[in-house]
Amino acid sequence: MSGKDEISGFIERFAATLTDSGFPRLAARVFARLLVSENGRMTAAELADALQASTGGVSGAVRYLVQVRLIRAERDPGSRRHVYVVDSSWYESTVSTNPFLERGEADLREGITLLGDSPAADRLNETLELIHFLRDETRAMMRRWHERKAAPETERTADPA
Repeated sequence: MSGKDEISGFIERFAATLTDSGFPRLAARVFARLLVSENGRMTAAELADALQASTGGVSGAVRYLVQVRLIRAERDPGSRRHVYVVDSSWYESTVSTNPFLERGEADLREGITLLGDSPAADRLNETLELIHFLRDETRAMMRRWHERKAAPETERTADPA
């Protein structure tokens, strides 16, 4: 198997893992392809060609990936076409930006008020407490991640034993 075939195999295996986790299949393939690309930047036409997929399908896949903040769209300098970019911001937004955590708090507070003193309100309040906990833990985890990334390579790969 050539290097290109091995990379294609990896893309398909990783995309299958993402699909099993709930991703749309083509969006998973597009994300995997962008991750392994040389500079993390490709046009829709380049993605369609690399994945042997339709440009319409790739268009829908990149819309999904932009919506869930795994990639971003930029204008290709000097042209009107978009370039789709994956970089370290994908995991930042995945971990730090959770729509449920962002919008759920206000909804839960409303539900707690509506339900008054009841077991249902207690469950909603516990969920609200969980959201606060997750938000705090996520901030702390990302702070630790940035510290780890900033550490010299030898510290990051040293045997912890």
